[in-house]
Amino acid sequence: MATQITDHAVPRPMERGARREQILEQALALISQQGVHAVSTRQIAAAVGISQPSLYAFFPTRQALVAEVSRRAFQALSARMSDEVSAPAGAGLLLRLARAYIDFGLTHPDAYRVAFMIEGVRRAAGGEHDAALGAGLAAFRVLRDATAQSLGPDATGEAVEVVAQSTWASLHGLVSLMIARPHFPWADRKALVETHIRRLLTD
Repeated sequence: MATQITDHAVPRPMERGARREQILEQALALISQQGVHAVSTRQIAAAVGISQPSLYAFFPTRQALVAEVSRRAFQALSARMSDEVSAPAGAGLLLRLARAYIDFGLTHPDAYRVAFMIEGVRRAAGGEHDAALGAGLAAFRVLRDATAQSLGPDATGEAVEVVAQSTWASLHGLVSLMIARPHFPWADRKALVETHIRRLLTD
């Protein structure tokens, strides 16, 4: 006999905020395993132990749920990079930010995948997509501001943008390859990351 999923699968009373967190955690796990287009709200609700209509009380559409998962993932990346900006000066800021970016991606591969897959989803109504995009741009701005400092006051805004976007894309390339192809015979991870960063950011 099939197990019936009810909203009583988790002991009551459950705070609304805790339930929302549970939904987001399960959505992140399922999307990371199956891909954003393969996961339904019915699957997420089942993983949480609630009915599909109950899930919609927290997120009115599937798009809103996916966008929030993406926003939070970008927000976590931004926070990790911002920690380096506020840390005591040590190695060059750009080097530290690059290491932080790669470390975040490799340490939190599920969040990283979700952060960078939202572009493949149809634009959501109500600004959810804009919120996810805004969180991604906030993370990028941390790197762009450090790039501006590195290039100096004589660098034009266009030059800063080009260098920052090139750096961002290069870091993303290494992280995404290492996540997507874990069985490739990668060299020592620490040596590979450090070599990649230094070839990218130093002469």
